[in-house]
Amino acid sequence: MSVTEDERITPIETERLRAFRDHPFKVTDDPEMSQLVESIRHYGILNPLIVRPLPEGVYEIISGHRRKYAAEKLGYRKVPVVIRVLKDEDAVISMVDSVRP
Repeated sequence: MSVTEDERITPIETERLRAFRDHPFKVTDDPEMSQLVESIRHYGILNPLIVRPLPEGVYEIISGHRRKYAAEKLGYRKVPVVIRVLKDEDAVISMVDSVRP
């Protein structure tokens, strides 16, 4: 998922981010998470999370659940995000497409 011309990267407080409803992928403390934490510790978050706004003034994560988790482990209070307005079906497609093979 790339950032389009009319989108920008903005920092959002982690407490305003919500996991995607019925997210089928698990975020676990495994060796890959340790590697991600170390990468973020050294280089920061290189790829912004993709989120969509919810009516309650919070944002639902479409892509970036693991990056948010790793950032929180490191004490980040904000993470870079791209906000996209997506309908439910488009959000599901984007979420599934964002998963690495």
